[in-house]
Amino acid sequence: MSALTRRLRAIGDRLAGDPYERALARGAKEGRRRVVFFWNRGLGDIALGLTPMFARAAERIPGVSIEVVTRADLEEPFRLTDARTVHVVPGLARGDRTSAVEACARLPADPRAGALAIDAPDATRWLAYARRPAPPRLHWNPAYDALSDPLIDAGDPRPWIAVHASTETARHYDYVKDWPADAWLALFRETARRHDVRFVLLGQGRDPPLAAPNVIDLRGRTGFLAMLALVRRRCAALVAPDGGVLNAVYFLDAAFPITVVSLWSDPRQGLLKARARSPNPGLVHVPLVGERDDVRRIAPGDVLAALDI
Repeated sequence: MSALTRRLRAIGDRLAGDPYERALARGAKEGRRRVVFFWNRGLGDIALGLTPMFARAAERIPGVSIEVVTRADLEEPFRLTDARTVHVVPGLARGDRTSAVEACARLPADPRAGALAIDAPDATRWLAYARRPAPPRLHWNPAYDALSDPLIDAGDPRPWIAVHASTETARHYDYVKDWPADAWLALFRETARRHDVRFVLLGQGRDPPLAAPNVIDLRGRTGFLAMLALVRRRCAALVAPDGGVLNAVYFLDAAFPITVVSLWSDPRQGLLKARARSPNPGLVHVPLVGERDDVRRIAPGDVLAALDI
């Protein structure tokens, strides 16, 4: 979207009022008791953008049932929100230009029927108009902790450090979000010379290859909830670029000690832009911004120092 388009849209919003507020007011007036969101964008915006929007819907329409139409890999993340029902669209993938109408046509019945349909949620734009948006948070059910049991080696006393090496969404942005593979390998080597710890690779994509003696590669071997349970129960720290895993751990509403070292090219994005606090009182956040807004300029030694091990 061009800068001119954004300015014109902002002017229109100021003249007509908050577009999301208008939609909720219309839903309340029409007696809608269900709000159905279509979401085929990123994981990171679920906590940062959608959970405050869900809270706002519940405030404006008491007793509302919030539902989501989405792709399969986001079903587990939405379990941590106030969504009562998650409709998974068969075959839907991120990047598809499928509309809400087309996606719902693949379901046995259209959940949008009779509901207030939010087909293209624009959390960044709409939350800008909220005076006191609800804080982002993901609700943790302690029952999920058991999902990490097969992943934990109870006989290994060494600290584990979680690593999300790739956001797996680089093609959707016009700047570099991921730290280079050689930087990760340098961090692993330097840490091995000083400390006996294990780095645990998390996420789904297996690239880039990051084999090292002090690395356990669990990429593609865990579900989303099992991954969070592992971080919560076993990991002393997380190192991650701006992305969905970072946001999920940062906004998890559960008390556990963890140091989060985040890696940034653009500090005017994500949770740094929102200046949002973590609901976890035991979380220590150390953001590192690359020189000249380039994550590749963050030195491995700076990450090691931030881990404070």
